[in-house]
Amino acid sequence: MLMDKLRDGAQGRIAKIIFWLIIFSFSLAGIGSYLNRPANTDPAEVNGEPITAQALENAYRNERSRLEAQLGDNFAQLADNPAYLQRMRQGVLERMIDNVLLTQAIQDAKLRVGDEQVKKAILAMPYFQKDGQFDNDLYLAVLRQNNLTPEHFRDNVRQDLAMQDYMGAVSQSEFALPDEARLLDRLLNQTRDVTLYTLPLAAFTGAVQVTDEERKAFYDAHNKQFMSQEQVAINYLLLDVDKLAAAIEPSDADVQAYYDQHQDSYRTPERRKVAHILFAKQDADAQKKADAELTKLKAGADFAALAKSDSADTLSARNGGELDWFEPGVMDPAFDKAAFALAKVGDLSEPVQSQFGYHIIKLLGVEPAKVKTLAEVKDLVRQQVKEDKAKEQFLDLQQQLADLSFENPDSLDEVAKKMNLPVQQLALQPVTSEQFPLNNDKVKTQAFSEELRDQNTNSEVIALSDKQAAVIHVVDYKPAAVRPLDEVKADLDKAIQHDKALAAVEAEAKTLLAKLQQGESIDAAVTAKQGKVAVHAGVHREDQTLDQQLVSALFKQAKPQEGKPVYSQVGLFDGDQVLMALTAVHEADKDSDKLSRLQANLQRNYGDAVYRALLAQLRAKAKISYHQLDKVAE
Repeated sequence: MLMDKLRDGAQGRIAKIIFWLIIFSFSLAGIGSYLNRPANTDPAEVNGEPITAQALENAYRNERSRLEAQLGDNFAQLADNPAYLQRMRQGVLERMIDNVLLTQAIQDAKLRVGDEQVKKAILAMPYFQKDGQFDNDLYLAVLRQNNLTPEHFRDNVRQDLAMQDYMGAVSQSEFALPDEARLLDRLLNQTRDVTLYTLPLAAFTGAVQVTDEERKAFYDAHNKQFMSQEQVAINYLLLDVDKLAAAIEPSDADVQAYYDQHQDSYRTPERRKVAHILFAKQDADAQKKADAELTKLKAGADFAALAKSDSADTLSARNGGELDWFEPGVMDPAFDKAAFALAKVGDLSEPVQSQFGYHIIKLLGVEPAKVKTLAEVKDLVRQQVKEDKAKEQFLDLQQQLADLSFENPDSLDEVAKKMNLPVQQLALQPVTSEQFPLNNDKVKTQAFSEELRDQNTNSEVIALSDKQAAVIHVVDYKPAAVRPLDEVKADLDKAIQHDKALAAVEAEAKTLLAKLQQGESIDAAVTAKQGKVAVHAGVHREDQTLDQQLVSALFKQAKPQEGKPVYSQVGLFDGDQVLMALTAVHEADKDSDKLSRLQANLQRNYGDAVYRALLAQLRAKAKISYHQLDKVAE
């Protein structure tokens, strides 16, 4: 909603992005102005109202910007897949259609928000306030910054308020009865007693033998499991700020000039040493005690003695209330302000209220702020000058590297010669390689791209970090391929042994399950297979001591009849087989402290279901026409 999303909206370029994200649902308001456009240019039409290509493009770009900000470099990998972008574009279009349908439903319901309500909403928005008051100049400045007129913004707010009222009426029409929540609460807090018989897969693996025929048959049927990874070999040129800095030797004049310009960076802040007496409550009684203590101190009482006897800060009280030296901003804000307001050593503060209670503070010592001399920080300054100069060179060399790589696309040799850089080599590496520079996702994407291979060309300059950049050239490539049978024999045997052992343990578990169901004891048979038998009483749904597969399966079983356990067989992800004997179910006999929250969640879920049903109904009644989506913009 508009007002929920505006709180960060009064800040420059970010504000512009956020505002357009906010008014995404209202970009549809101007759709009518496009009615005269040819129908086939619109991606969709809803009850005769078109969604224009431009509106979809704006919404798509907003969604893309949002995902880039949220996912970072991971989004770049997703964006390399045109099918993913096409699905994302289609999803944006479907949401726009939903917004049009809701807007039309609001219009049909003749739901309108009055001017006074809109005005109050705008006046209450915190991003247009200064010192707690609405500031009209700030309001107009933010709108101008985002290319919005007051009229347009007012209409957007009106539409948003109408949408809130409409959706509130829909979702809040639902309710959850206390007994519904109570039933769910009792189910969630139910406990169960179970006996578990575990047959380990490992006990069946050792006896498995693999024949040549089995090996060949498995290889032929599953050869895609034995593919080698695609591999690439690259040459690359690397620009590195640290290496550039190592070759720079700044003059004493450079060091002096930098120090003179950045003295604040070498300033140590003022420090103070204080003692305090703490009354560790926030009530009027604590304040009265602090006032009385201050009266004693002003009358000549010994501060250290009173701190030892009266201060709630027992650690500092042992030392007369003394605290360590501290800089501004370290202590509680109120304490900090009072301590640095004391003028001279020996001064006492009035009682100061902090998050810990009431303090009386005594100033014991002051270390004034000072600037370290150049002699003290010369090595640090020299290193910073070297790095700054290296960064300047880095930017120039990066552009030079880009130009030369483009002008000499067939190889890095000529580029290396002109820039006096070594051509570095990386032998064939699989796509999962973590060797530098393939440990950089941008490099990996370029190195395994068809474009560089097919065109035998240099890459663009790739920024590895703010201190490193590289250009790569693919010199060899091996596609993924099925590895020879002899090479994967050990893997084949392991896979076949696993499958045969799994079949054996499943068969054994099935046999033992039948015996359990007939009332026979299987403890000895389980122990003979290196298994174990365990009884668990009072297992609850959030139990962390059992495998979650077992907990899930346990609470899916039917309630046992008196004296008649319910049996089942569960295969775990690791191949072990577990037989479960559910012996008892214990219902919770009282409400939990989560009951009210459950009722609220049920009501919210019901409201969400009604909202989805409303959209489905609107779609079922609507005439929605889709046209061919344009090619996804890159």
